[in-house]
Amino acid sequence: MTKFKYLILLSIFFISFLKVEALDIQYGSILGNKGNNVLIQYYGIEKKNNYICNVLSFKCITTKKTNLGATIPTTFKASIKKELKEKEASHATLSRSNKWLAYYISAEEPDNVRTYVIKDIKKDVNYIVSSGVSYWDLVDEQKTVFLFSPDEKTLIYTDDKDDTMSLYKVDMSTLTNTTFENTKISVTAWNIATFMFYDSQTIYYVGNSKENPYKWSLYKLNLKTGIDEIIETDVSYVDSIKKIGSSLVFISLQEKGYGPEIYNPKTKKLSYLKVPNISTKKIIKNEEYIKVGNGTGIIMTPPNYDANKTYPVLIWLHGGPLRQTSMGYHPYHSYGLYDAMLKLLQKNDVLVLKLDYRGSFGFGRAYSESIKGSVGLGDIEDVMEAVQYVKNKYHISNIYLSGNSYGGYMSLRAVVEHPETFKGVFSINGVTDWEALMVKMKTSIFNTQFYGLPNEENRKLYDQASIINKISNLGNQRIEIIQGEADRTIPLWQATLLYDKLKEAKKNVNLVTYPREDHVFKYKKNIGDICVRMFGLIGIEPDKECNN
Repeated sequence: MTKFKYLILLSIFFISFLKVEALDIQYGSILGNKGNNVLIQYYGIEKKNNYICNVLSFKCITTKKTNLGATIPTTFKASIKKELKEKEASHATLSRSNKWLAYYISAEEPDNVRTYVIKDIKKDVNYIVSSGVSYWDLVDEQKTVFLFSPDEKTLIYTDDKDDTMSLYKVDMSTLTNTTFENTKISVTAWNIATFMFYDSQTIYYVGNSKENPYKWSLYKLNLKTGIDEIIETDVSYVDSIKKIGSSLVFISLQEKGYGPEIYNPKTKKLSYLKVPNISTKKIIKNEEYIKVGNGTGIIMTPPNYDANKTYPVLIWLHGGPLRQTSMGYHPYHSYGLYDAMLKLLQKNDVLVLKLDYRGSFGFGRAYSESIKGSVGLGDIEDVMEAVQYVKNKYHISNIYLSGNSYGGYMSLRAVVEHPETFKGVFSINGVTDWEALMVKMKTSIFNTQFYGLPNEENRKLYDQASIINKISNLGNQRIEIIQGEADRTIPLWQATLLYDKLKEAKKNVNLVTYPREDHVFKYKKNIGDICVRMFGLIGIEPDKECNN
């Protein structure tokens, strides 16, 4: 076991912008606004820079300010606070005049019923719609669930009762008795991530396309005419849309990450803020959306790909499982750093396939639910379909697996099930023993996957998901286990448990742990070391940009 006392950032923290190297990706977010000015923070590995920018001139100046404009906290009278607390409500949203309140009660076991509530605050009357959910509640994962129109005549909310995350409209003048009528809004997009009212007849929303689920776009919808149009593509689905002055500010893909983009509804022009040392070009090279069996993925071919040449293959498996891979960079900075490493492998003649297996986000509720009761079985079938895809289409040498969190688990589970297929695996903060983890955690979102804690009725599901029960299948495949010592999601003992078992069985395993690193890595030297080791798994010289 190797220990490193150097530290680095892999996720959502801070950056300088003098010279941008491969892993030094930069993500811009909105911290505040006042008038036509917006406070932007660009963050990356261990550093951050703040800028005040004008959405009309697009000029930016550096600042030490960490807030801009008055933030008016939402306040409720004591009786409403008590109601929200007792019902464990979330996404509480007030109308502009505070006449109406909407809130959400997430589905929980054993009833698994979720509830949308509209409250007439003055009359103290609740209007309710409820429905059953068989999986964990994906609506509760949404950034925005409710919004009232500025004139308070309409409420729009999100629901996935018809499989895809969709928008529903409530005419506030039609509320009767103790429920409310709703109408599904017909839109171009497949799944909705976030939305906002520009005025009482116009909403903007971010959604993906069924034809290409990795194309997340900003749409404009006229509620009166039903006209729905794409404004911009390659937009972040994890960030909100903001109205600043008369302009819209949203987050979209840039050359080295994500950052703010401006849309002027009056001129219908898209523009970028002039942030020092930030390139706003959208560059996606040699990446292609593909269908792989029942799933999908993104294939990344080397820059000078030659169909007659043989290439090593790395299949990347994201965490979650309720996550989605991305073209270019992922809108989460922590995942974007892994994308940066994969781009370096691609640059160095490695064929990379980023796979969305069953249970992934962005494909509708049925696909997300399809992992239930299938951990270690259906997800591994998806991996093997990906293997068959690359074997059929490319000349390949060795196949490697790598993933983080749930994807780290899948890498390990696949290699013990099909050791003859893989040369090596690279698991980053991955689960190694579900039964032991669930017994210690007691409650987690993964209780749903296994139908509860270990018992006689679900014993087969835990055995099906086991890695340790199958380590005798391994030959000399190289197993790299990467683990943050301060991981509060998948604790260190999960890594050492498997490491000890593999060592005892005399398997080819190496464990690398990093002090003070949580589930999302933060420190530069550690991230660089992970990059170097990923190259080492495949047996090629590390790219110098791993350590820049």
